[in-house]
Amino acid sequence: MQLNSAGFEADGTRKHRVYIALQRLRAAPRGIISLDFLKPAELAALRAECGTVDFRKATAEIAYKGRRVYQDFDVCFPAPRRGAFAGLADCLETCVQDATSRLSVLPDGIRFNDFAIQRYPAGSRGIGVHRDGKRYHGIVVIVTLDGESRLVSCADRAGSAKRRIDDRPGRVVLLTATEFDGRSDEAVRPLHMVDKVHGGRLSIGFRYEPSVTQS
Repeated sequence: MQLNSAGFEADGTRKHRVYIALQRLRAAPRGIISLDFLKPAELAALRAECGTVDFRKATAEIAYKGRRVYQDFDVCFPAPRRGAFAGLADCLETCVQDATSRLSVLPDGIRFNDFAIQRYPAGSRGIGVHRDGKRYHGIVVIVTLDGESRLVSCADRAGSAKRRIDDRPGRVVLLTATEFDGRSDEAVRPLHMVDKVHGGRLSIGFRYEPSVTQS
């Protein structure tokens, strides 16, 4: 069992859960699932760490190739990989690397070098239907730490056929990304959105961008 400096354990149970999750993702029609992962004390440590960073208002609307996505939250990006954040990132990387050694669905050497924290106020519109960028490879990880909101996958950019993803605090959401299982088609990046932010929302996201030089 591996114990890192922040107290998060990449133990056999967690490695097995990530391994099974990656197997499930291969068959998941929309490339997005969630799994139970964090302990209450770890959640508390992550929330406390979020209180030590600075936020700025996110750009209200992102436009790309005629597509527009609204964003109604505060963001810390790039967020510092330290303390509890580093503990979770290290734990996830260890679990992913263990799974990858037995299941060839992810690129080798994944390191979560893109880290963002998003804080949505109560009553926020959330974020519109979007895909994560092509530059992110293998897997995207979203972890909700606090609040009451809804994360959904969608069948198209109009937001039809919404399916709620269980992202309650304590769970980890995995989304497929470019090069997952050797794929590079657009559909490997699932369409998703956040809405119904009734009690606010605090979430973190880990991504791997291979073009970024590793430190």
